[in-house]
Amino acid sequence: MAQGKLTNSNYEQEWPVFLQEAHHATSLGSDEDWQPIVIDMVGSQAYVQLEQLVQDYSIARVVDNYDDQYAELLVSRQPGLYQASYEEKVRILEEELAKHHTDSHAWQKGSWVYYPWNGQLVHLIQRELFLELRSTRNRNLITTEEQHRLEDFNVGCVGMSVGSNAALALAISGTSQQLKIADGAIISGSNLNRVLATASDVGLSKSVIIARKLYEMNPYITIERFGANITLQNITQFFEKPWPIHVVVDEVDDLKVKLQLRVEARKRGLPVIMATDLGDDVMLDVERFDLHPNLPFFHGLVHDIEDLLTKDFDNKEWLRRATAIIGSKNVPLRTQESIMQIGRGLSTQPQLGTTAIMAGAVVAYAVRKIALNEPLKSGRTIISLDQHLLEDYGSVVYQQLHEESSKRMEQIFDL
Repeated sequence: MAQGKLTNSNYEQEWPVFLQEAHHATSLGSDEDWQPIVIDMVGSQAYVQLEQLVQDYSIARVVDNYDDQYAELLVSRQPGLYQASYEEKVRILEEELAKHHTDSHAWQKGSWVYYPWNGQLVHLIQRELFLELRSTRNRNLITTEEQHRLEDFNVGCVGMSVGSNAALALAISGTSQQLKIADGAIISGSNLNRVLATASDVGLSKSVIIARKLYEMNPYITIERFGANITLQNITQFFEKPWPIHVVVDEVDDLKVKLQLRVEARKRGLPVIMATDLGDDVMLDVERFDLHPNLPFFHGLVHDIEDLLTKDFDNKEWLRRATAIIGSKNVPLRTQESIMQIGRGLSTQPQLGTTAIMAGAVVAYAVRKIALNEPLKSGRTIISLDQHLLEDYGSVVYQQLHEESSKRMEQIFDL
């Protein structure tokens, strides 16, 4: 609910001495740290760099599971070895690891990665091997050649609420080794129901927290973080610098920004993907400006484009226009009833974390299909758990209640 911090309280001076001492004894990174330090041990200065890092930074934990990573990579390359007995597997791997380490000490292999925000220093196999290992279980649902194409497909994600799940889904599937994320808001307590953040993250930047999680999953990824909201002043940079994106994932609430993203995407011939979480349903909108340069924005559902670009809306008008884009009949019954309580019993629109996670998976699927030139069409699709799983979903009673509720929504919002 909070774009920025709602309070500026600081009670440190009231803490007992032992809490103050514990706080000041902590020497980890700042709240703004979000990039790891990666030392490639192939470099000529690697030893000096690693030694200097340990001197300069607080190390809370050293994790060296390099051999486990390399051993699993060897197993993944040899199906016969995977099927071998545990004893045989261990024997062969011991021999292979001994060969691997003949030219240098084990700690001199791969990379050492330091995460300033948690103080962990982690030993990893080198970049190409790590990317192969973390995507090996994708094969051949995603072939090796397809995986490389996905890695080179740059995605720009705007809005780190539902959009954070999209970014994490892209990362976990090995899509977009160059990823842009943008959000000017902070993590609030109510975000914890749908953003994969922790209680200690409340009050910190959304984009910082999600960038950290992405780097913890894959420290070799390249992230461009926009810690401010997208505006006319920075939107060109978002699309083009320091490298261009190939698709836009729109998960921002601001209607003006939504339209500006589409204006810029259509100008460049880029597709736009938007997933909207509606109760337990996900509505996927795909606008293939790359295939259809004259495609109308929002599937032609918005007619007052000038208003969206020039006017500022209060909450009621925003909700009215957002409902017009979504379509009241596409909103599940309980979500409709909840939306009509906004401003009375509810402060803002309800959302569920389970649906946000599902939306992230749907976005990652759509991005993959576009990146691999598969025939993903423009248009709107609703993925409804209720429709497929609830026995009474198609009943006359439910449909009648939903239709009556849709009409009430249209009357309330003057649609």
